[in-house]
Amino acid sequence: MKTATENLLNNFPTLKPYVEKEEIHPEELAVSPHEQTVIELARFFEYEEPFQLEKLFSNLDPSWIPLALEELQTYFYEDTYLAKTPKPLIIKDPADLLSQKGFADFLSENGLSIDVKKLHMYWKRGKLPEETVTIGGKPYWLRETAQQYITDKQGAPD
Repeated sequence: MKTATENLLNNFPTLKPYVEKEEIHPEELAVSPHEQTVIELARFFEYEEPFQLEKLFSNLDPSWIPLALEELQTYFYEDTYLAKTPKPLIIKDPADLLSQKGFADFLSENGLSIDVKKLHMYWKRGKLPEETVTIGGKPYWLRETAQQYITDKQGAPD
């Protein structure tokens, strides 16, 4: 199953049977227009069935539009690699972007005692994950990158 489909179904687990069946006609289902749109989008990802983009705006609950757009990006950038340029960076919460100090603080809060100077040295030596973005010559990482670094470090043998 493609990543974009999995992400959608994590938010709509009851719709999984409608996506997994090989042949289905969503318009015949006893589901809301909102759920039908999610099913059709997931089936576009999985089976390349036609999907009308305007349904995102006419049928989908507005609070779910950002998820749908994000999964469209995931599909084209990660699942199919049809988009050839780097995936645009979308930061939903500025607190999720960590400076070197923020990265060091996050590591310390999660059991890895690394101060800013040590973290800077790790970064210079290439012992940290690649920074997500560089702003004004300074590296920044997404919080999820820092979390993955912690997970990798805790799972690595000493």
